[in-house]
Amino acid sequence: MEEKTILRKCVICGKMLSIKIKESGKYDKGHYFGKMKYPVGKGTYKVVGKTRLFGKLSDVIKWIGKEKEFEYWECEKCFKGD
Repeated sequence: MEEKTILRKCVICGKMLSIKIKESGKYDKGHYFGKMKYPVGKGTYKVVGKTRLFGKLSDVIKWIGKEKEFEYWECEKCFKGD
């Protein structure tokens, strides 16, 4: 059974996390929320549809431009809200 250690930063406080990932895919020393994207550089938002939210019609908007992807990790303290 082999463990792999990766280093990531907590998105909230910036603390460096040393996360141990087991062969089964389980990990400890952090909370992972997946990969997320955020807009960078020039671009625009475009209305791509409509949806009903709380009984009102609202626009569905999408970013048209470059995006950067990052892994969202939180340390134990930030996850608990301390």
